[in-house]
Amino acid sequence: MDLLHGLNAAQKAAVTSDAAVLQVLAPPGSGKTKTLTARVAYLIAHRSLKPWNIITCTFTRKAANEMKERIRTFVGEEHAKQIKLGTFHAIAVQYLRQYGQHIGLGKDFGIADSSDSKAVLKRIIKRNSFTIEPGAALSRISSQKVRGINSEQLALKAKHIEQQEFAQIFAEYETELKASNLLDYDDLLLQCCFLMTTHPQCVSNVEAVLIDEFQDTNTTQYDLMRLFAQKRNMITIVGDPDQSIYSFRSAEIQNLTRMKEHWPDTLTINLEENYRSSGAILHAAQNIIEQDESRPPKKLQATHGLGLCPVLRKLPTAAAEATWLVSEIQRMCALSGKVVNPSDCAVLLRSAALSRMIEAALSKAGVPYRMVGGVRFFERAEVKLVLDYLRVINQPDNNEAVERIINVPSRRIGDATIKGLLNEAKAKSTSFWTFIREVSQGKCRSKTKLAAPAEKGLASFVNIILSGRRKLTSVDSDKVSVVDLINLVIKKADLQAYLKNHYENEYEARWSNIEELMALAADACDPDKVRAMMQEETLPAIDGFEQRAPTEEDALSIFLANVALTASAEEKKADGEESEPVQQVTISTIHSAKGLEWPVVFIPACFDGSIPHSRSDDNDEERRLLYVGMTRAQAMLYLSCPIKNTQREDTTMSSFLTQPGVGSFFEEHGPSMSFATATGLATTLKRDRPSHDAFQDGKKSLERDEDDYWPLNGEEPPAERAKWDYGRAENPLPAFGTTRPASWMSVSAVSMGQEGFSSASATMSAGFVSVKDKYDELVERDRLAAIDKRSQVRRKESVEASKGRKRQIEGQGCISTFFAKRRAVATDLEQERDKSFYTREPASVQPALRDISNLGVHRNVHSQSLEQNPLSKHKLRNAPYRAPTTTTQVQSSDRGYVFLSSSPTKTEEEENQPSEKSICNGTERDVDPVKQASTFHTTSVQSLQQNAVRGRRLGVRPSFNGWANRGRK
Repeated sequence: MDLLHGLNAAQKAAVTSDAAVLQVLAPPGSGKTKTLTARVAYLIAHRSLKPWNIITCTFTRKAANEMKERIRTFVGEEHAKQIKLGTFHAIAVQYLRQYGQHIGLGKDFGIADSSDSKAVLKRIIKRNSFTIEPGAALSRISSQKVRGINSEQLALKAKHIEQQEFAQIFAEYETELKASNLLDYDDLLLQCCFLMTTHPQCVSNVEAVLIDEFQDTNTTQYDLMRLFAQKRNMITIVGDPDQSIYSFRSAEIQNLTRMKEHWPDTLTINLEENYRSSGAILHAAQNIIEQDESRPPKKLQATHGLGLCPVLRKLPTAAAEATWLVSEIQRMCALSGKVVNPSDCAVLLRSAALSRMIEAALSKAGVPYRMVGGVRFFERAEVKLVLDYLRVINQPDNNEAVERIINVPSRRIGDATIKGLLNEAKAKSTSFWTFIREVSQGKCRSKTKLAAPAEKGLASFVNIILSGRRKLTSVDSDKVSVVDLINLVIKKADLQAYLKNHYENEYEARWSNIEELMALAADACDPDKVRAMMQEETLPAIDGFEQRAPTEEDALSIFLANVALTASAEEKKADGEESEPVQQVTISTIHSAKGLEWPVVFIPACFDGSIPHSRSDDNDEERRLLYVGMTRAQAMLYLSCPIKNTQREDTTMSSFLTQPGVGSFFEEHGPSMSFATATGLATTLKRDRPSHDAFQDGKKSLERDEDDYWPLNGEEPPAERAKWDYGRAENPLPAFGTTRPASWMSVSAVSMGQEGFSSASATMSAGFVSVKDKYDELVERDRLAAIDKRSQVRRKESVEASKGRKRQIEGQGCISTFFAKRRAVATDLEQERDKSFYTREPASVQPALRDISNLGVHRNVHSQSLEQNPLSKHKLRNAPYRAPTTTTQVQSSDRGYVFLSSSPTKTEEEENQPSEKSICNGTERDVDPVKQASTFHTTSVQSLQQNAVRGRRLGVRPSFNGWANRGRK
């Protein structure tokens, strides 16, 4: 078989190179595995190396098995079996089994896995009455071993009491492992290095060493490679510094530089052709990674066509982002003519805590999914722990939940003690909670012996639950939210300290999960949502049959029930028996997705604090992480950024995506799909072309075939705002996903006077009047009528009070009568405006109401023109929007609302009339005669009269907030 068949020029050069030490820098999708396996076969076939003298190290068993299969096709079954190919740990075990006796290691040594190591540490900690958790101790010991530091060296550096305690634990741990003839995972590499350093003859036969994913090696693995090759110094490594993302596992990107220092004659070959992603995706990813000017420049050439442009989408909230993401998956699968299916789609996350919203949206839409490199949100240990506390507070008789949390965090209540207490509760036919509460309060005695620490711990647990119960059932205090209860549990159980001690290296990720749960609780317990949810759960009343309607006091029960139902639905989808492979979306962290690829990739939450992560000290590695995520995509790539995160905090788009020029590599919305586009997609993925009938059928199955529901500036669409219109609109807006005519809405960006902020206004269809609008109209009308009535009463009182006084000179009047007349005139004017309002033509457009009371934005609208607003240049490709209509904005300071009213389109005669001019900031501008203003701060009497004639503005007098809209057409 021709080893060089199908290789490009750079790959052939790497395979056939005569260099003793070779670095092959292979970017994503460049065929590095193919090149490495061909290099092994070439050394055997053309350089006459013996297979058993070649060592090839990988990082995963999956990669090792894949390489074995490829080598087998080149050199045959027998030669492939003789090659020493596997993970670093697997190869180290082979050497220690055969040569370990030379360093005092028995032939029958055992390997301690993580559970064995934790059990040993647990005994040591308990024996010495230390407070550190076994998991945290194991992580610290591992980090010391990776750096080549043993217990003796650590003891010399220990100064504080805590450091001395840890050094003692480390020393006793090593002693116990040695006494048990055990080695943990880190010991396998360290002992192998020691063996080859003291007895180099054991590797004297090695002719070549090849290392895959070299950028992920740590210091010990680098030393191991160097010791393997110490006889011949023939080394080939394959890696990519742009994909070094495992520093938290002690990976050293500097190993590439160290290698060149050890072997100055090292030859470097760059693989430049990418066989995975489309040209547009590669150009965008290359632009991101090249922001790091310290990296060595490398070219990346696409072998596919340009393809579809990547998408960078703004959404108002994390929930909206999740909804949009699911809708795009459904839209692309339908419009691709079955070229793409859900299994071709992956959602890659910077941190696992971000999955909650995505999981909820997929579950709600009925789209199956699977988790890679993590567990489902509600199955994570820290999330289950907090939920169990809430379950016990809500329903203390839940024996299983009480049993799970009674000693978490540790309260010195052992398993035997818990078992004894449970048996006593069963014997008394009472719940576990009732029994331990009575024991703690001294109301009964327990037959199970309780040590003093256990009694104290039991009292502490009972106190937490009772405190939560008192808050939940208290009548005098304000209503307690689920978030308040979670905070109470966190504080009284000291969960932060527990997570820090129990999961030292994973604390930040696990604490983020608890914060995410709190955000979920806050969102679920929002008063408006609670009322809406209660309305949905209330059944029709039946005469003569008592019904208990849900109340706001049931918020915790409803929250826990929804969580249980969501978790149950996910479990059924995971465990369901399918006769055919299930089409399911993949959810993964970017770290776990390295080395994998999908036709369609979504990377949500692209904002500062997420990526780059707020707790990361290395922005360059965070940039590489985004680069790795982007290069997992083959044909379609979506990045998105919510304006508000899951905790309702304002976000700023990732600094990696706001650099000058980056925006030119992205579209602002999902691509429009035609039959030709679907055909091109099939070509990129090397799949069968779709039939025209399949494409048309997919299009018909959709109620919305364009990504045009969410405004491009990231604000809520009018339909979403209308959902909060008490749900009683006379002409309710269509729900998400329903078809809307192109004339239904037009979106325009309106400056709000603060740099960088804009508001999307929408023109409603003619005749649309919401109940809230009508209600506000009637309230305002009643208020004006009351003012009129009071003025009449005062006028009458004034007349009566003046009787008997001296007759005034004709033409004179008192001050009160003067103002009474003015109020009467004002009332008449208001009545005339009321009349004009209710007798308008039916085709007139009612104003759209938008609540902006919580925006906290300075509303002094003045100097920013439409041309200055960058959002005015955004255009949806093939979108059904109409051109924006001119809007008039009137602000009510006492209500906190902005009323946006569409101005009527100018007739042909009006267009031909000469426009008036206004000077603003030294520039002459056209001004609509209807909106003429004499100066910046004043409005002419003529314009006020015209406004009065044109129609009533919901009882709000004309203001000057529409200044920025002057002259717009």
